[in-house]
Amino acid sequence: MKPQQQGFSLIELLICIGILSILLTISLPSMGTFTAKQRVAAQIYDIRHALYLTRSLAVTQGQVWKMCLLDAANACVKEGGQSIAVFRDDNNDHKLSGDEPLKKTSDIRGVTIKLSASNRAYVRFKMTGESKESGNFQVCSSVPDMTHGRQVIIYRSGRIRLSVDTNNDGYHESASGVIRCTPTA
Repeated sequence: MKPQQQGFSLIELLICIGILSILLTISLPSMGTFTAKQRVAAQIYDIRHALYLTRSLAVTQGQVWKMCLLDAANACVKEGGQSIAVFRDDNNDHKLSGDEPLKKTSDIRGVTIKLSASNRAYVRFKMTGESKESGNFQVCSSVPDMTHGRQVIIYRSGRIRLSVDTNNDGYHESASGVIRCTPTA
């Protein structure tokens, strides 16, 4: 009687490893795109939350509150910011100073954000809940060759909404058309 064979032969193992490597090679690029899209989505929701907080603070405290992208010097910038901040700018210098109340800050990672708000580098809310600036935050992935983007849109009435993909083509639309990001080199 022949003894029963247990386990796999070397050739069977090599074939399995080859098949797995082919599957990984195919799936990794789409996994990178999925991760990049999730980073953009997470940043969009973080911006929306910060805007809601800014509006809520302005209404409940009866004072103007500001939300902006901060650079390394804690100054409000239209793009290239390192973090998002919600604060009360008491001296109106468009910078976060040490003595000004700060309610929220969050780092910007894996995305680029550009603010277009009435030609200003910040968004302010009045005590009535209305915004002093209208505009949008456009969020793009930092991944090269990824051209889709999303927006958080702010109306003067204080309404905040997210861009949507109305025709299911994978690209979100704004009032001026498809939101596309220029690839980073």
